[in-house]
Amino acid sequence: MKILMFRPSPPKETIGLQHVMVVEPLELEVLGATVEKDDEVQIIDFILEKRSPEYFIRKFAPDMLCVTGYITNVLQMKEYCTIAKSINPSIVTVAGGVHLEVNPADLDDISIDFRVVRNAVTAFPALIRHIKYNESLPPGVFRPREAVENLPEFDFSFPHPDRTLVSRYRKHYFYIFHDKVALLKTAFGCPYSCNFCFCRIITSDNFAQRPIEDVLDELETIEEKEIYIVDDDFLVSPSRLEQFMDGLLARNIKKSFLIYGRSDFIVAHVELISRFKELGLRTVIVGFESFDPDELEKYNKMTDPLTNEKAMQILNSLGIDCYATVILPPEWGHKDFDRLVEKLIELDVKYVNLQPLTPIPGTGYQVDKNKLLIHPGDYPKWDLAHVAITPEKMSVAEYYQCIIKAYERILFRPSVIKNHLRYSPKMLYKMLKGSWAVHKQYKKKYKEALKNA
Repeated sequence: MKILMFRPSPPKETIGLQHVMVVEPLELEVLGATVEKDDEVQIIDFILEKRSPEYFIRKFAPDMLCVTGYITNVLQMKEYCTIAKSINPSIVTVAGGVHLEVNPADLDDISIDFRVVRNAVTAFPALIRHIKYNESLPPGVFRPREAVENLPEFDFSFPHPDRTLVSRYRKHYFYIFHDKVALLKTAFGCPYSCNFCFCRIITSDNFAQRPIEDVLDELETIEEKEIYIVDDDFLVSPSRLEQFMDGLLARNIKKSFLIYGRSDFIVAHVELISRFKELGLRTVIVGFESFDPDELEKYNKMTDPLTNEKAMQILNSLGIDCYATVILPPEWGHKDFDRLVEKLIELDVKYVNLQPLTPIPGTGYQVDKNKLLIHPGDYPKWDLAHVAITPEKMSVAEYYQCIIKAYERILFRPSVIKNHLRYSPKMLYKMLKGSWAVHKQYKKKYKEALKNA
């Protein structure tokens, strides 16, 4: 069987982190590793490709087209399958991805033959056998208009991905200042229950970790030096982190790591973080979310502002970069933005992602529908960057303007610019170009909001 897999590019309307980061389609590389030996797989990454879906469908002439994506990609996923059916109605179309797993009705479309809603790693090869040998349709896979029910228990099997399937793209993958980066997944789900977060919903609050020896085995096969560990939170277990670091030493694995981690773990385990720094830890993405105790309690973050501040101070003292994320609630006024900027400057935050509070469908975070600025079906705007909820103390245009000014005040300080000069001219140009693209998108939203006021 010839299997074509598409990773969509972000729609033009999506305000884009894709301008400052493009990483490999790990989910497709994993699925590509599950097929039988006589199956032929080709992955097309449309973030990097210039040619059209029609070109690749006609050239490869697949028996099956697989599409995956986030909420912002829903319309494109449907479009790809519609195009495939128009070229050859016998092409079997399959959709998957984290958004579909939580909101399967959004991909219930006549152009899509099968939706993989649960356990893609085991369901996908079973689906191929169903098509090739008429075996039973695996549980967790549904046809159009079929009720999504009786889902199987979670199976967290995880084969090593077939990274050769994107060999022609690999040199182009990067994450901010991490050039030629590879992805590594060591766990599934999150043990915490932040109520705004989509990550914990994907696995229905289940949390599972791969054996460290298996993780190290995979790590040894990765050619890239820069490794982005994409666990929702890599800093969960002190003993597991120690086992991982012991393995790096024992196997003489020398890599640079970018990870997600909570501030309370960093504060409670400074010696472990310091040791990890010596073994390659370069950057931690920390969801501070807020420096206000009431907001942190509202988000069920289970931490406090002082812990956030201490974590930032520790990372700075150790020379570890911090990519900070902060949620911007609709209750904020001008003074709240000013306080945030002053706090981030005080803490010497050099990289920040400011996210307007966004009730992503499926998270359970409830907001009065009359306050929503984004229609549920306007998928490209559910990007954690659009202002999604009507601001309470200013106009939408003013809110966008506050976001723009906050970014400018935080990221264009002389000390921050001086810090970035340590990177290569290539990466500096890429970041400058990407940052300007995001800035233009925000300016466009500001002007649209002014016009619609």
